Amino acid sequence: MKTELLLQDPVFQLNILLWMAKEQPPGHFRVRPLFHELRFSVMYIEQPFRFPESSIRDIDASGMDISRQPEPELILSRMEGNKAFYFEAKAGSFSPESSNRKQALGHLLAAGPAFSEVYAPLTTCLLCYVLPAGERGLMADCLADLSTELSAKGLEPSRYSVHGLSVEDSQLVYAWDQAFCDHVDNIEQRAVLINHVENDTDPAPLLLVFSDEDCPNCETRDFYRRALIEQVRASLLCDLHSLDVGVHLSMTVDDVLVNTTEGLFNFLGRQRQKSLRRFVRENVLCHLYDHWKEKQPGAITLDGNELTVQWNAGDQKEEFLDWLEDRRRAFPLSRPPEEQPTLFDKDGEDAMM
Repeated sequence: MKTELLLQDPVFQLNILLWMAKEQPPGHFRVRPLFHELRFSVMYIEQPFRFPESSIRDIDASGMDISRQPEPELILSRMEGNKAFYFEAKAGSFSPESSNRKQALGHLLAAGPAFSEVYAPLTTCLLCYVLPAGERGLMADCLADLSTELSAKGLEPSRYSVHGLSVEDSQLVYAWDQAFCDHVDNIEQRAVLINHVENDTDPAPLLLVFSDEDCPNCETRDFYRRALIEQVRASLLCDLHSLDVGVHLSMTVDDVLVNTTEGLFNFLGRQRQKSLRRFVRENVLCHLYDHWKEKQPGAITLDGNELTVQWNAGDQKEEFLDWLEDRRRAFPLSRPPEEQPTLFDKDGEDAMM
């Protein structure tokens, strides 16, 4: 993927932020773990923010069109000082009158005093917009204008910071402003995240989490779907190669996704988890089961979201693993049909309105 497009890609932006918060071996990291170095850790990924009732009343009274369920890309927290970061990533800046206005107003309020009310004992939060570096100035101007509008209506916007991604001398550079420095008592304002970035760098090895909702471009969406399927295939092969004949192994879709995301699946919002779970079940596990249920009756079973494997002969295992290892074997990329919401899902959605 061309670097210019990569820096605007919301999936790449989110995953870079996650790598920055992930503990990695000193001197041998994939992406410099800047946030981990600052002792911040992942709290939520793409989890809608639920305003307290008092904030909803204030929003109603303002007469402004403000998102009541803003969904940040990422929230990081640090118990030392009870601090948090609230991240929103964008392909570029926008004006105060754009279609992003409603969402941005919601983010500015969510990261303000409402944040500490919802996520106590955290007391201070900084809203951070991440986008290509050349867009930082215009984005800061927009946030300043929107903050002024909110204050004029008696609402309390958060402090904000604007961060930029760029490629300079074949290095991926992350830059920030004084507001970020003040929040973490840091004096730097930029860091090299990755060395040796080429103009056609493949982002697939950096994929930790993915959801279709982050990909408006069909070609990019299918690229990430394929990368996710390859991660699932690798996870299955790792587990099944060590499975002895005559011994059964059961794994759920969630088990697989926890492995492929290195545990980050547990931090995803419920709807994002549901979407990922459905995709892996229908496009990988169901496809696998349908192919083998008659070729190896009883050896491969799928019950709901749980796959069970028990081979009774060595040739069964060898045949199955040869099939799964064949990279020419294409799993479907199409999005599975939406499931009808259960009563539990509906109640959960109603509670968030």
